[in-house]
Amino acid sequence: MPDRKPKISDRHKQLLRRVLLGLIVIAVVGILIFGVRAANSSRAWHNAPPEDIAGWMTPRYVVMSQHVPRHVIEDVIALDGDVARHKITLEDIALNQGLDTAQLIALLDAAIQDFKDSQGD
Repeated sequence: MPDRKPKISDRHKQLLRRVLLGLIVIAVVGILIFGVRAANSSRAWHNAPPEDIAGWMTPRYVVMSQHVPRHVIEDVIALDGDVARHKITLEDIALNQGLDTAQLIALLDAAIQDFKDSQGD
């Protein structure tokens, strides 16, 4: 018995091409829509004004949200290297230093303002 290869009719080939082309068009449109939305939201995040410092923030988050170098924050909180590796909040840092959270935040605000004043912002 000879092996028969099933033949696809020209009509079915054309239908398959149209379906695949439609799927590709839908995929490209989806990529464009979500790409534009992601670009717009990332641009808005990058240009966002600095938010107020809160006790739940980590030193790294304060650095990123206030747009200052790490040393500005590290000079105020003076953590040893072992503690700095963990995700420790400003509330925990204030507790370890025997300060009120509001006092630590005031110190951080003053240091950030001094840095920004020295940079001409």
